Parts: sequence; structure tokens; C-alpha cells
Amino acid sequence: MILQHAEEAIRVLPMSAPIDRVVVLGTTGSTQDDARRLALGKPGLVVMAEHQTKGRGRLGRLWADISMMSLPATFAIRGWTPEHLSLASGIAACRTVEAFLPSEVGVGIRWPNDVVEIRAGGAGRKLSGVLIEAADGLHLVGIGINVLHEERHWPPELVKNACSLRQLGCETTRAHVAAELITNLARALMTDPAELVEQWRRRNVLVGQRCVFIHNGVTHAGVVQDIDPANEIVLEVTPSRVVRLPALTTSMVK
Repeated sequence: MILQHAEEAIRVLPMSAPIDRVVVLGTTGSTQDDARRLALGKPGLVVMAEHQTKGRGRLGRLWADISMMSLPATFAIRGWTPEHLSLASGIAACRTVEAFLPSEVGVGIRWPNDVVEIRAGGAGRKLSGVLIEAADGLHLVGIGINVLHEERHWPPELVKNACSLRQLGCETTRAHVAAELITNLARALMTDPAELVEQWRRRNVLVGQRCVFIHNGVTHAGVVQDIDPANEIVLEVTPSRVVRLPALTTSMVK
């Protein structure tokens, strides 16, 4: 079903779209590794899987893929800057999640590209994550979305930090999510960067939140005043001191 829906989504994309073929695997270690191997240096491939056993996230973290409940996908892309890819992938993941949720459920983007529920006081549990790597002249855009999990499926250490579309009131299939994600990433990649920045900033959940960032090995803790994902993070460290950190080379610790 995932393959059928993904192929249908690709078929109706414009001829100029950056995605033109799909492979769906059963059980795999990492769709990132498979996309690199199967693309053979040619862009346009998306690799999806029923189950991923060794998925990885940012900063060397593991991506928890509970069997047959998540949608792991990697797109082999060429022709866009890393900045554009980061913006487009975050927007695509968020718009995909938004497409399936009830209107009363809010979601947003937590720097740099986690899709999270919005709770009173800020960001809540994570629904989707993005990992972008470079290899063989391609960018491998990995996007994982939690689809079918219920609370009982999560290990204890993730119950408070992760959730799925089902937990937020959505009854859909991974096949439908796959088609929506392909459509949204193709659309976002072909969107003007300035418009992507505005879409990202409208979904930013960190303004007003106390966060910790690292830049050039130095830790900065403070209240987020603003994030321009293409330029800078503005952080109020003390009432009399504001620091501006370059967005592209700064990581958030918590």
C-alpha cells in the first residue's frame, strides 16, 4: 500500500518536480544508507520502509521506530543549498502532520526541524524529525513521522517526549502519510526561500522559551526572542545581554 500511494503521488507531480521514483523496503537498517546505495548518484529517489531498525537522528541520536508504526523516508536530492533543504524538509514534515490532524490540535516546529505538538507553555511531544546528510554528490533528506503508535507502544523513556498522529486523534495509514509527504516536500523544494522562511517562522514554537544552544563549543542559555532559520537565533541571556548566534552552525541542546 505504501508503494502504491507513493507512486500515485509521484505520478501527479509536475515534470520539473525533484522526486521521480520510489523504492519501498520491508525491514531495513537505515533508509539513509539505502537511499545512498540505491540512488547510484542520481537524484530524485525516495526510499521508504515498513520498519527501520537502525534509524539515526541529529547529533548521533537514534530514531525510535516501533515496528510497522512509523514512516521512515529518505529523499536523494541535488540542486538546492543545505539552507533551502533544511527549510523545505521542516515545512514539508510539518505540513504533512497538519494535513491529518483535527483542526483543534496545534503543531509547530522546534529548532531546527522537529515537528512537535503545541501545549500550554510551549512545545510538547515530538511527532517527526529530519536528518540531512551529504554523500556521493547528493543530499540525503531523511524524514521520520510517527503514525500509528499508542501510548503503550512507547518505551518508558520516550512516553513523555514522543507521540504519534493516532495519539492526537488521527486515524490514517502510513500509505496516505507517505503520499502526503512526497507531495509536500516536492512543493516546498520548489517554493521561494523567503516564503519558506515565513512559513517556518509562523510555526516556530520556541519564542519565549528558555533553551540551551551550542555554537563553536560554547554553551549559551537564555530565552529565545526570535529565530530566523536562514540567519540567526536571538537569545536573551540576561535582561541586559542579548546574543545572536548564526543559525546554520548552532545546535540546540535542550
